[in-house]
Amino acid sequence: MGSVKDLIRDDSPGGRLYIPPTAMDFGRGAWQVSGRFSVGDLKELIPDTEIKDKAEALTMMVAHFFEWLEESYPQIKTCYQGLLDKNGRIKDSRTLLDMGETSNTIVMELAHTPGSYSDGDLEKYRQALTSGELQCGVADIESIFRHGFPLGSSTFKRIFESVGMGGVYAELATYDDTVEGLDHIRAQVAQWGVSKFPDLERILKFSGLGTQIPNPGFVLKGMTYDTTTKFESAGDREIQEDEAFRYSGLDRAGFEYWTTQLFPVMSQAQIVFADDRGLMNMDGKAECVAYRRKPVITDFACSPDENRLMLTIDIDGVTWAIPSNKEIQRAIFKREGVDAAKYEAIQRAGKAGDETQWKAYLTGVLQERGIDIREVAEHSCNLMSYAIGEVANRILGQNVFDAKPLETWVDEFLLYASKLEYQEEAQ
Repeated sequence: MGSVKDLIRDDSPGGRLYIPPTAMDFGRGAWQVSGRFSVGDLKELIPDTEIKDKAEALTMMVAHFFEWLEESYPQIKTCYQGLLDKNGRIKDSRTLLDMGETSNTIVMELAHTPGSYSDGDLEKYRQALTSGELQCGVADIESIFRHGFPLGSSTFKRIFESVGMGGVYAELATYDDTVEGLDHIRAQVAQWGVSKFPDLERILKFSGLGTQIPNPGFVLKGMTYDTTTKFESAGDREIQEDEAFRYSGLDRAGFEYWTTQLFPVMSQAQIVFADDRGLMNMDGKAECVAYRRKPVITDFACSPDENRLMLTIDIDGVTWAIPSNKEIQRAIFKREGVDAAKYEAIQRAGKAGDETQWKAYLTGVLQERGIDIREVAEHSCNLMSYAIGEVANRILGQNVFDAKPLETWVDEFLLYASKLEYQEEAQ
């Protein structure tokens, strides 16, 4: 979440709240949230763009969720403290709305990270967490829950790659195109048996699907859970339980509480919170601080940047789920050929000896294909602002943001929606 919020450490009202954490105790800080555009590791090619209302909408949604969580699940400890009003005073979201205000500044307790504790030395940081030298540090794990598989889910990417169709998937943008590709995979499985494709078999089993290959919009009866690293420079990496325990900074009792009680309850709470407000929460995550070897919820939660919060709409007897996060942007990028251009750039870089240098080839590929990436980005930002405003209004229970009604823009995006199908109905 670091890409959309910045810790304030100046002489402003927010900056004067700053208290650094110690090795033993929380500090405090005000985070200024931005509406920055970010998709597909392409920031260098796209001018700085603010998505309309995103900063205030994200801030208000997160605050409203944490305040509801405190009321509904008082046993869950979080780092959330409140929002800053225009006069620099800490308020809750309801009070702020009653004052006719919104905020893009959220106040939270602070814990150490590798940057603040060990000057970015991740191994030193992990050792300090494990040994107990550091008693107030953000765990080097992210815990992920999945309740369903919307269009754009990484599960579909893995399914296609598992049968050697990764390049095909890079070209797919719409629901119908993706289903056609999945039908091809299903035909192969029907002919040869799923055991012929061990990677696919493993993915389906791990995802709670048995041997069923889902279409976009498939909703599980329950949830599946996954864990990745948080601070590795190469990006998030899936890890197993023993590695997650080592990197968490929690003692054995704290880790068991996190994995078997706190995180599952937190995940279910996010689904219930969204459902009560007319939203479908397909997946999300939670992070924790290892505070004296026990978990405390930190970072943002239940927002379009952390979760796939889907807007649902019924059309001719079919319920479609419309994304409100950067899946909108990803879909538009796919439709306009940006993803396919990126895939070709990676292939060219690989032939030259180093796939990691693909960005050096991308500009040329885009030019050859006649793609104006700035124009694509601007259009996707407009669509995302409509979706974020609608989601925020539903979560807050009132029309706070000037969002275009879903019915006025959904037609353009139906191609990239997900058709809801429930596991108990499909089996």
